[in-house]
Amino acid sequence: MDDFHKLLKRQLSKYIGEEEIPEKFKPFLDAVNSAYIEFEKDRILMERSLEISSREYNENIKKIEKLKTQVISQEKMAGIGQLSAGIAHEINNPLGFVKSNMSTLEKYKDKLKKLLELSYRLEENVKVNYKDLYETIFSEIIEYKNKNKINFILEDMDDVISESKDGINRMEVIIKSLLGFARKASSSEYNEYDINSNIKSTVTIAYNEIKYYANVEENLEEVPKIKALEGEINQVLLNMLVNASHAIKSKGIQGTIKIHTYLENDYVKCEITDNGVGISETDISNIFNPFFTTKPVGIGTGLGLSISHDIIVNKHSGYIEVNSNLGEGTTFIISLPIDSHDKK
Repeated sequence: MDDFHKLLKRQLSKYIGEEEIPEKFKPFLDAVNSAYIEFEKDRILMERSLEISSREYNENIKKIEKLKTQVISQEKMAGIGQLSAGIAHEINNPLGFVKSNMSTLEKYKDKLKKLLELSYRLEENVKVNYKDLYETIFSEIIEYKNKNKINFILEDMDDVISESKDGINRMEVIIKSLLGFARKASSSEYNEYDINSNIKSTVTIAYNEIKYYANVEENLEEVPKIKALEGEINQVLLNMLVNASHAIKSKGIQGTIKIHTYLENDYVKCEITDNGVGISETDISNIFNPFFTTKPVGIGTGLGLSISHDIIVNKHSGYIEVNSNLGEGTTFIISLPIDSHDKK
């Protein structure tokens, strides 16, 4: 009995006590004891297996979360990368005519400087009352003014300077929008978020991607600021605008993208509507699934709308609706609760 499993000993002690076990029961008890021992071994193996599986499961979850973060980050960087050439082009255009205008102004400056030199000569000769020389120099001034179109230069200088200022302002807006977009993209804090000003900045960033295929119409009503992850919401807006542009491009028309913000039932809403190719009823139910895309192979990763859904629904307690008619266009409605930060 000393060799018996502890559970079997406990049961024998309870029901038999100190009585001697009859010899004829011993084979049966030996079999029961063996079963207990085998069960105990299996239990220990099971616990060890569960422990290992649980540890591996948790490690895999961490790996998946890390991979998800990397994929989302890469998708964001890919989006910025695709737009970077367009942004460079948008900056290069005003930079080009600012440089050209600076060169023109330099030529104007040289001509005006020469005219002033002639004027100074005339002034000096007037002082000493050299009439003949005065008339000669005056004739030179008239000839010089006509030959070098001084009157035109004086008129054109204002336009040149105005255009240069406009170009510099355009570059400033683009660079500020880009810097703001990059800075906010790295923020992990919920800050006050003005959706209207951020829409304007995001349209500026995406403008070169949009302008060849669509006009943008903004109807931005006065709405309250909310607490949000600025860079995350801007990423959603950027995804929606680029998708709308691609949908119109696929239709082969010069289309329109309408952006409407408004307040409804304690939600700040943003509707982005395009008159592109639209989405079929079959595809609408899948558009927020990771890696699903209706774009041709090699264009798009199928992560943009999935990431957008995660940002709006899971991170901001909002929701996204989509209405679409194949061949007519699509409207995405983003709804963000005013008190979303209180739910975090």
